Amino acid sequence: MAAASGVLAAAVVAAPAGVVESAAGLALLGTLAASLREALEEEAERVPAVVCLLVAASGGAVLGIGTAFWALVAGLLVRGVLRAGRPTDGRAGRRG
Repeated sequence: MAAASGVLAAAVVAAPAGVVESAAGLALLGTLAASLREALEEEAERVPAVVCLLVAASGGAVLGIGTAFWALVAGLLVRGVLRAGRPTDGRAGRRG
């Protein structure tokens, strides 16, 4: 196993630029798919989850703070706005 790791390390060093990153990205596709399925499963949470993903993927920083923080802030704000007008028990509007 030690001999094989030396050969593998030499192959990684000799690989053209971007090959290792591409292989790592391909390896993470299953994880991305499972995470998206889980995040988008509940209908009421889809829009906030997508907003969070888009802000995180934007790659920009505001006030020196990275997108991971701003993605959470944006997702929670959208979630709050969407829930503000919804009844919580599902019985609003019914007359009995």
